[in-house]
Amino acid sequence: MHSLALVALLAQAPEEQPPAPPPAPLSLRVNRAITKGVQFLRERQQADGSWGGFEGEHPGGQTALATFTLLRSGVRRSDDAVQRGLKFVLATEFKSVYSHSVRLLLLDALGDPKAWSDQADRSLDFLVQTQVEGDWAYPWGAADASNSQFALLGLRSAHRMGLSIPEETLVNAVKAIYRLQDEGGGFRYEHGRAPTGGITAASLGGLTVLAQLGEGRSAVEAVLKKHAKDLRAGDDWMVAHWNAGENAYGDVGWTPSFQYPYLWAIERWCGLSQRGKLAGHDWYEEGARWLVDRQLDNGSWLDTNESTCFALLFLRRATVTQDPSSEVLDDELDALRPPKPLTVAGDVPRMREWLAIGPWRSEIPGRGLEKLPFEPAKVSPRDGAKFAKRDWRRVTLKADGWVNLDEALATECDGGFVALATWIDCSESGALDAHLWLEVEDAWRVYVDGVLVGSSQRQQGAIDGSEACALKLAAGEHLLLCLVEDERGAAAFGARLSAKDGGKLERAPKLALAPSRGKGK
Repeated sequence: MHSLALVALLAQAPEEQPPAPPPAPLSLRVNRAITKGVQFLRERQQADGSWGGFEGEHPGGQTALATFTLLRSGVRRSDDAVQRGLKFVLATEFKSVYSHSVRLLLLDALGDPKAWSDQADRSLDFLVQTQVEGDWAYPWGAADASNSQFALLGLRSAHRMGLSIPEETLVNAVKAIYRLQDEGGGFRYEHGRAPTGGITAASLGGLTVLAQLGEGRSAVEAVLKKHAKDLRAGDDWMVAHWNAGENAYGDVGWTPSFQYPYLWAIERWCGLSQRGKLAGHDWYEEGARWLVDRQLDNGSWLDTNESTCFALLFLRRATVTQDPSSEVLDDELDALRPPKPLTVAGDVPRMREWLAIGPWRSEIPGRGLEKLPFEPAKVSPRDGAKFAKRDWRRVTLKADGWVNLDEALATECDGGFVALATWIDCSESGALDAHLWLEVEDAWRVYVDGVLVGSSQRQQGAIDGSEACALKLAAGEHLLLCLVEDERGAAAFGARLSAKDGGKLERAPKLALAPSRGKGK
């Protein structure tokens, strides 16, 4: 009797589940990412050995960059992809600062300076001759910090290959870098722009290069010493603004633009200066985690050659090892990928009717939304009414895309922000759990009934409708207020209201320019 009961109990007992495997170490994830990235570059190489791109302006530049990246990613010099890329580079007539600079990086990475001295000398001479007042341009057009950072990397490679850099070139380069530093310590792409994390890191890395090349040269050492305080300010700015996933833009904003060159600039600066931490953070670990989480299934980043190269050049600080156990971890590693970001469905209609007012301008670019000239809770929009020394105006947006508020308001919005308002009536549709999607380029804030529900300090981003915030509205009427900054260029604005999964709302609320019960009149 007892035996039968015990058997019955055992039969009902749940089977013990095996423990979940431990997460894969970051080093294995990095190694796998590098392997997949290298394979992507191999597959993108064309029949003539090149990686096409910008061949009109920068012939050979993409090919030199991709070949250099393969070498720095652990691919042997004798590898067919490297040899075909090198053959194309050697047969190309280079004509831009970018291309000549990356060719010097490639020739240095080949590890045989005597074999490539003639080509290296020609590229070095080009860089010296095209420097203007310490800066570099394409060489056509205006000079900028991006061209200059590549030129300095080229000079460093030429120096490593035993070539001599004129002292005057180095002195003028130091002076030029500091001319683009702003009062807070960050560095700009060009005059009139806000400082960014990428350009600041690149400039600090360039100054580290110049200190190395100028060692023992009194004129270079003197001008560097003169700017010692400015160097500390730049260092402090970069430490204060470090974020692996956000390229700082101005004092409080950030931009998704040039994210991969930004990380490569961080790697160069921290590597050259032997810095392991930024504000107590392990910059390599945080950057590597951000990158491996965003690698596409085809092994690339953003499905472009250049972004993939910049990502690999960052990751390659880790040693690539062919661990025989890594293949069995593929399924686990795929499971560790973050979910794909939520997107709005194409059939979700745009919110077309708005009341707009502004712009209000700020003396400090990118800071207009920090000190508002009014209290959002006191906003009561009405067509034609005055508010905070401005007039509310009715604006009808496009049904098939964003509008330029410069044109819609017939005024220039650069350096300011515009307020846009509409009423959402959930009286009949009931409580709303939704997402508001914005087509904007710069910083924004969203208020519901005067309460902040979403914001971003992103600057100069793609106007792709990906900026979003959640809206949870009770039944009834609610005032939606959007503050949209226009740092420069087009004052873009568009808006769509979706279900919380990004799809079309089953029961859409009513949208109106005035509340049905007369509020705001």
